[in-house]
Amino acid sequence: MEKLSEYPDLMVGREHMYRFLGRLYRVEVDGDLLNHMQGMSFPGESSDVELSKGYRMLEEYLRKPWGDPVTDLAVDFARVFLGAGISNAYAAYPYESVYTSPERLVMQDARDQVVALYRSKGLDISAALDFPEDHISLELEFMAHLCLEVQKALAVQDLSAVSACLKEQLDFLLQHLLNWVPAFCADVEKHAETSFYKGTAQITEGYLRLEHILLEDLVAEIDAGGLRVD
Repeated sequence: MEKLSEYPDLMVGREHMYRFLGRLYRVEVDGDLLNHMQGMSFPGESSDVELSKGYRMLEEYLRKPWGDPVTDLAVDFARVFLGAGISNAYAAYPYESVYTSPERLVMQDARDQVVALYRSKGLDISAALDFPEDHISLELEFMAHLCLEVQKALAVQDLSAVSACLKEQLDFLLQHLLNWVPAFCADVEKHAETSFYKGTAQITEGYLRLEHILLEDLVAEIDAGGLRVD
């Protein structure tokens, strides 16, 4: 990719993917979302085997008939992410602090770090939350926000801002999402009973792996002066 005109569609697609994944982890799937997903076309084969497997698993779940999938998914959501019905304390609790603190507690250093990052972008979302700010859905939404920032910089052809924001994305991906989400996704696959959430976990981990490769390539391309306006 060498032309500035080729970047906007990529950033829009990335923003939408991060928001989509964030929604799946934020609250239970409702009827409207389920109907929307049943009409979606999923990507074909990916260079990441796990990502492709996750897409096929999710697609298969959505295509087969169910008696009451909304209820089934709500029960699985509660089991996997809230620990409902699990006898031990090791459900897939969706907080970075749980996976990065020695005692697996919420509201630890990771939460404080992401709050500072959110506020540095003018995002003060604590008043509207009923869960800590290092929840996976909010970290994914933050990446979506950074993708939107790149789109705004591209619109005015501010290459220095594009470069800075892509580096911020790479840093956040490495220091936060990839710091814990792979272990979290493994726990989701372990505890989920529906292929919907097993597939979602595989898609999440595979997508973040590809994002790591993509962002490193984009940053290197810009730093090397390989991005052209015309």
